[in-house]
Amino acid sequence: VLDKFHERFPSLRVEFLMTEDFIDLGKGEADLAIRQGAPEDKALVIRRIADVPWAVFASSAYIARHGRPGRPEDIKDHFIVAFDGLLSEHAAARWMRSVAPGAVSAARGNSVPEVLLAVKSGVALAPLPMPLAAGDTDLVLVLGPSPELTFPFFLVTHRDMRDTPRVRAFLNFVTNEQKTFRQVLSGSESQL
Repeated sequence: VLDKFHERFPSLRVEFLMTEDFIDLGKGEADLAIRQGAPEDKALVIRRIADVPWAVFASSAYIARHGRPGRPEDIKDHFIVAFDGLLSEHAAARWMRSVAPGAVSAARGNSVPEVLLAVKSGVALAPLPMPLAAGDTDLVLVLGPSPELTFPFFLVTHRDMRDTPRVRAFLNFVTNEQKTFRQVLSGSESQL
């Protein structure tokens, strides 16, 4: 997707920073961000760009040893990968705590890639984004996707930046390429 932007706007460069850390748009740490969940800061301008379904995955080895939960409430009888650090307040982590408060943590991850690797190792199960996990041959979908595990993504900028030419160019690009962004973020074209 970014290649298309660079073709249309050769004098502009987008640097894609992937982090679980909070980037403060108000302090100019970035011009734009793609964030899961709507920020509450009134100084930010937001545009919903995709809904990303998540589901609970395990490895084949884990299922062979421990079976698979038939419903969310059964997760309490399984080992889980706990979301740690900033990820501990992620909506998927809160969902896991609500459906399986007594589940035993066999691993912890501070980022989605860390959780993914722990699940692939066969130590436990965990919710993961469908676009990331569904195509991985080492993983098995055990529960979901479901509406309570579908999270919106927003394109966010500070209101003082939205009319700068470089930011406006990218905002317009995202609008024109909405279908592509949905496909990349959610693995689906039929949203919103």
